[in-house]
Amino acid sequence: MHRVVPRLLRGVVAFALLIVCLLALPVHAAPHPAGVADGIVVAPDGSMTLARDAFPAPAAFGGAGRFGVFVSDAIAYAVEFDTLRVAYTALIPHGAQAAVDVRASVDGVNWTPWVVDLTPQARTHFDHPARFAQYRIRMRATGSSPTIRTLRLIPERATPSFSAFEQEQPPIAPTFTVHATRLGLVGRRTANGHRIVERDRFVALPCVCVLSSRGGDEYKVRITYQGRSVVAPVYDVGPWNTRDNYWDPQDQRYFSDLRQGWPQDHAAFFDGHNNGRAQHGRVRFPTAIDIADGIWWDDFGIKGDRAVVEVTFLWMGRDPLAEPVEAPPDNAPPPDNAPPPADIPPPADEPSSNEDQNAGD
Repeated sequence: MHRVVPRLLRGVVAFALLIVCLLALPVHAAPHPAGVADGIVVAPDGSMTLARDAFPAPAAFGGAGRFGVFVSDAIAYAVEFDTLRVAYTALIPHGAQAAVDVRASVDGVNWTPWVVDLTPQARTHFDHPARFAQYRIRMRATGSSPTIRTLRLIPERATPSFSAFEQEQPPIAPTFTVHATRLGLVGRRTANGHRIVERDRFVALPCVCVLSSRGGDEYKVRITYQGRSVVAPVYDVGPWNTRDNYWDPQDQRYFSDLRQGWPQDHAAFFDGHNNGRAQHGRVRFPTAIDIADGIWWDDFGIKGDRAVVEVTFLWMGRDPLAEPVEAPPDNAPPPDNAPPPADIPPPADEPSSNEDQNAGD
């Protein structure tokens, strides 16, 4: 008996420690939320409202009234989770809107797409265990400001698994051929607050779920046109939709009746989907990506305002055109002896398309 009791006590203590660890999953409820506020005022009690001098709403979010965004710092958790519950209270006066989005990450660098428009107490499940979370608040108002209070991210259903740290080779990122338009709009702000400059280099995609933070590159695409290829961050939303994640498998798409890789605006234009209409009206010409002028003119040399391009969605996997990183052999020549890169041939000239204003303009 003197040998059984210590084992029993050790078992009880170990079980108690396990329960304490699982119950001690941190709940983010900072009185002064840490993050980047753009057009949003954070009060001492942690509540958030639109600033009086917030910039005008981007076209993707209605184009009317004031607009602001708050993106929290990455929140690290001690235990893996695969589900987040979002708790907050909201006051939404007439003519105002507020949205809460969340995302998760294994390493705080590579993020899932944003899960958008979560209501109070909503739960969202992630396909893989994570250790980091982040939330984003978007506000718009034509009059009185909305208010968000006591926002908390509560991790749930943590599983004692090491799968989040497995070094599996990620799949090749998918590539689809779509119609594109030149963005233009120099001087205006994008959906993430970026001020568009001449010959800028970024893109707009039709889903707020993959909008990078201002100055960030969490979501990037590789665009290929007639042998030339460029990687660019996603800084805006549009041109025709804000919820069309056409790059995802069909069962994960907002438009779940459309196949993967077939944008809703293309389906509206070519197939009469939704009676030929997208979120922003009747589709006058198909375009599933807006490309800023620096890429359009300088990198691709495209004439006109429309083109057909290949787009690779790099947050979904490995870049198919990236050169593999290999250790050089012991007898490899020094880098200075390497031959210079070959010149990229210029693209073939295209006849100028008509001058219809693109959907983002």
